Amino acid sequence: MRWNRQTHFRLAAIGLGVAMAFGQKAAAAGANPTAEISPSEIALDQAAELRVDAAGGHAPALPAVDGLHFQRTGQSTEMTAINGVVSQHTWTLYQVDADRPGSYTIPIGGRTLQLKVRPAGARGASAASVPMAGFRAEPDESAHQGSLALLHVVLPSKKVFVGQAVPVTFKAYFRAGTQITLTGAPSLGISAFTINHLQDEPRQSVESIGGVPYRVATWTAQASAAMPGRFATRATLPIVARYREASRRPAADPLAGMLDDDDMSSPSSLMRSFMKQSAFADLSDMFGQEHQREMTLHAPVQTVDVLSPPTTGQPADYNGAVGRFDVRAALTPTTGTTFAPMSLKIEVTGQGNLDRVSTAGLPSSANWKTYPPSAKVADQGSKVFEQAVVPQSSGRLEIPAVSFSFFDPDRHQYLTRSTAPISVEIAATPGGVATPSANLRKSIPKVTEEPATGLRPNHFDEGRFVATLLPPYRRLWFWPVVTVPWLALTILAVRPRERAASARIRRRALRETVAQHRMAMKRAAVAGDSVRFYEAGAAALRERLSETWKIAPDEVTAAEAAARLGRDEPIVAILGTAERLRFAAAEPDASSLARLGEIIERSLDKEESRT
Repeated sequence: MRWNRQTHFRLAAIGLGVAMAFGQKAAAAGANPTAEISPSEIALDQAAELRVDAAGGHAPALPAVDGLHFQRTGQSTEMTAINGVVSQHTWTLYQVDADRPGSYTIPIGGRTLQLKVRPAGARGASAASVPMAGFRAEPDESAHQGSLALLHVVLPSKKVFVGQAVPVTFKAYFRAGTQITLTGAPSLGISAFTINHLQDEPRQSVESIGGVPYRVATWTAQASAAMPGRFATRATLPIVARYREASRRPAADPLAGMLDDDDMSSPSSLMRSFMKQSAFADLSDMFGQEHQREMTLHAPVQTVDVLSPPTTGQPADYNGAVGRFDVRAALTPTTGTTFAPMSLKIEVTGQGNLDRVSTAGLPSSANWKTYPPSAKVADQGSKVFEQAVVPQSSGRLEIPAVSFSFFDPDRHQYLTRSTAPISVEIAATPGGVATPSANLRKSIPKVTEEPATGLRPNHFDEGRFVATLLPPYRRLWFWPVVTVPWLALTILAVRPRERAASARIRRRALRETVAQHRMAMKRAAVAGDSVRFYEAGAAALRERLSETWKIAPDEVTAAEAAARLGRDEPIVAILGTAERLRFAAAEPDASSLARLGEIIERSLDKEESRT
């Protein structure tokens, strides 16, 4: 009888276990939805995210819902680890926008999703203090269905001008407890805009939204439009998110395994079997399931109108600068000599896009010979143009004012700023410059021939007396006479090769010497040592010009260079400055060493190509 009761009890346990197993499978099947939308309630000026199951590489077809627009934004891969078993799930992501407020039904993937759209600017209880679309603030048991991370872009104005630099802020919100890895930098998503001064590392902070803490990463940058038109932002940020969520599987069957016990009447046996088969058997499950998702965050779409600066009232020297600027100029050194290069620095400061700031500098005139300026950004808010100017006469000369025009987007008008004129005392070149002497023609004496008169008489030549009849090759003088010409020919054939080899050695030694002087000149320019710079530059020029002019290096002077090349050649002034430094303890200005170095380098390369 006892055996029969145990048999019936075991059969009942088997039936209960089978029923619970089917319940677990049904629950597992229902735990993998085919589509999700988050959040389920948005404002008209916001957007929601739709996630559609893309298992097998194919997502269910999207329905046509009147008033809703679906835009695909990418794919998300989710990895789940449960009890050491890793599974992977792929979702196709869409952005959902609405044309009008109301309640919408979205049938997709065997599910019916609900989306409620409020009027623009309205805020519900779930997002009362959240300034972005799709943000889920309230804690929820279904937190895995909410957004893990969201992106928001702040632009100061919806209307900008071409070339105007406006600040832009990227803010990424990450749910607390989520590990985020950035796989790229934030992008505005408009090809017509350029992003400058984007921070490499974002500023991190913590914000509480609806009582829930969120980590916030903030980037600041400057955006500038290159063409007019109406553009819609498509801001993105690629990330990898790792997070855990509570386990959703039912507890194990406490009666499973009881059928294997020999003694079912013992309470201790029942308790051990219950603890062995319950959820307490796997303590790691108390920490939840681990997920990893590769995703690209998308900010709500914003429309920006880009306008062209007006053509009415546009100055003739306007080059596209937009902002608020000021300009000033300085000349170094403060005094100079004729035909000695000087440096004119024009600095533009202010607020705006410095990449579009340009100037032609000082034009050439009767008193000044100028070269195109070079530009560099000194720091954020300052751009410096350096121009080489050469005085053409002595006395008190004046650098006229240089104007710079720009468009002020706040005043909606063009403004022109000018530098103050600069007076400078220019001394004449000391010692003057020698002029080349004219070559004198040598008179060639004329040879006059006396006219022949009459006929010349015939003269009989008896020849030379020969003392012996020995053949020439047996005489002593024969072999020296025959051998010497051949030796001379051999020497003449070998000498050009030797001279060519000697010339190659001499040219190689010259190149090495000039290269050493050029390296010393570059090091002096980097160190700002103007005295060593002029010494090394002049030594390189003397070595190279002595080879070209076939004179000794010491004979290459400023006067000789002026006589051969002309007084306007920049290297004449460089040689003159180096000669003055050799005999006078002067300290030349070191601000224009880089530009003078380029002049010397070009002159050396030009003379080397000639040889």
